[in-house]
Amino acid sequence: MSNSASETAEDSIYKDISKLREEISKLREEKGKKIEELKKLKQKKFERIDKLNGIKSQIDTVRNEFSLKLEELKTLREKRDALAQEIQGMKKEFEEMKEIMKKTQGLDADAIERRIQSLEWRLQTTTLTLDEEKRIVQKIAELERKLSEARKLLEVKEKGTEERASFLAKRIELSTIRQQMANIISDLTQKRNILNSLKDDREKTKKEIDDLNNQINEIAKALDDLNNQIKAKSDELHKLVEQLKASRQQSRNRQNINPELIQKKKKEVEEKFKSGQRLSFDELLILYGEDNKRDGKDSDNLY
Repeated sequence: MSNSASETAEDSIYKDISKLREEISKLREEKGKKIEELKKLKQKKFERIDKLNGIKSQIDTVRNEFSLKLEELKTLREKRDALAQEIQGMKKEFEEMKEIMKKTQGLDADAIERRIQSLEWRLQTTTLTLDEEKRIVQKIAELERKLSEARKLLEVKEKGTEERASFLAKRIELSTIRQQMANIISDLTQKRNILNSLKDDREKTKKEIDDLNNQINEIAKALDDLNNQIKAKSDELHKLVEQLKASRQQSRNRQNINPELIQKKKKEVEEKFKSGQRLSFDELLILYGEDNKRDGKDSDNLY
């Protein structure tokens, strides 16, 4: 291969190397951006996971409170039903008392008792015929029945007074229980709304985490693709560098074999340099004494 052809081939390799290095640089820059984006997405994911755990903890707390309120409501309902049944029984007793009072209305126990005593005294102190005595005995029996009813009325009145006080107390207690139940039902409604809201937040956060996972997977795939591209281009670059080294070595070998050709080439390079033309890397080496620098270090700094 002539020197001119060798220079043309090396220039082409230089251009390919420069192009590859630029492409690799851009790929690495893009990779760096993807890595930063990946870090931000992972940080977002961790934040969403922390938020999700917090929401789950809140849901557990509200559910426990909800269960306790339900138990409290159940206890109050049982108490309410027992009181309502008791009050209903007392109302029935009051109705029975009313009936007794209607039947015994106008009875005076003291007056009846005095009347009985008067009739008994008459039986004891007065001479009566058998018919008169019989009528008085029957009257006394009738009055004793009325006296029993009158005394029963007094007992009913006394009992009614006591039971009315108890009845009123139980009605107040029932009203209080109903109010407590209303408050608990209101609390349960509020907690149910909170639970529904927390569940919505939980599902929304789960979706956000799923979306972030999808984005993270996409970026991870993009990074794999970039790494593959960088490796492929780096391998290609390595081959070009090796190719360039081989080309230079061939040039050196030719120059070593033909010293006269080296001198001739050096003169050509000097003339080219003096005329202001652009020199290739090998021309610069020829001009400045490449023969004294054959360790290959300059050729290895191409990456």
